[in-house]
Amino acid sequence: MTDPATINEPLYESVMSGIHNMTVLNLRECSLSKELDAAAEGTGLAFIVFTQAIVELPGGPFWAVIFFLMLLSLGLGSQIGFLEGMLCTFFDIELLKRIRKEYVTACVCLICFVVGLIFTTGAGEYWLKMFDSFAGTIGLVVVALMEMIAVIYIYGHEKFTKDIQEMTGIRPGPYWQITWRFLAPGIMTVILVSSIISMVRYPPKYNAWIAELGNIRETPYPAWVLCIAVVMILAGVLPIPLVFLLRRYQCLKVDLNIHEGSIRRIDTTVSTKEMITDVDEQLTSPDGPDSCLTATNTHKNKFTIGDFEV
Repeated sequence: MTDPATINEPLYESVMSGIHNMTVLNLRECSLSKELDAAAEGTGLAFIVFTQAIVELPGGPFWAVIFFLMLLSLGLGSQIGFLEGMLCTFFDIELLKRIRKEYVTACVCLICFVVGLIFTTGAGEYWLKMFDSFAGTIGLVVVALMEMIAVIYIYGHEKFTKDIQEMTGIRPGPYWQITWRFLAPGIMTVILVSSIISMVRYPPKYNAWIAELGNIRETPYPAWVLCIAVVMILAGVLPIPLVFLLRRYQCLKVDLNIHEGSIRRIDTTVSTKEMITDVDEQLTSPDGPDSCLTATNTHKNKFTIGDFEV
């Protein structure tokens, strides 16, 4: 309304009343762009920002189906990788070697399913952010640092270098020696100490939805949540000192009857060496027992795996 003649007293009072209410009630301007900017992280990036972008495209429903099918396939692929990593560790346990793989896999999947139910509750978003913040941070850094110390300083960097040279035919140069012995452990130590100091000085917080205000507010984690976070971190770190103490005080026996391997490298490459050689074809040839016997006597106890001859 640009014409001053159209402004009357009721209209003026309603406008002033609206301004007064916005000031007193702390009402905020609702902007779609600002809401999308605030949601452009975590799960909001996939389920809010991308979906809004897909709606603007021609043929939005088609692209929406394709997009969420892609997310489903990515999730399944990641789950299979994580599951195989856990199962390989479980199958190395002597007690579980006698159980069929199908049963162990089913039990692991069932346990993971039950644990995953907490992410489907009303507070599932908060649980997801908590796991994302604590499960893969300090614990992984400690494990990586312990691996470096075990391989380079306990097993020995010279033995490790000779093993790589024996298996690949190439001896790692000075760059790798300096990185393994000094740079990588130093960087990991700095990251670990900095993370602990930062967590102590600045307690972890999360974005909590305040229904009364209709807004998101950064809130410190409760004490019981921090206890759960500490348990998650220690769950991946405690096995290292625990196994050390068990072996140190002979509560857990170590099988030291380890024979030296018989695999040696031959001067070929994987790209030029066939997995099945002419000798293998002769061994499986149906030409008669004489040919198989001759091939067996000539190449007894020898076969190739890529670059290696056993």
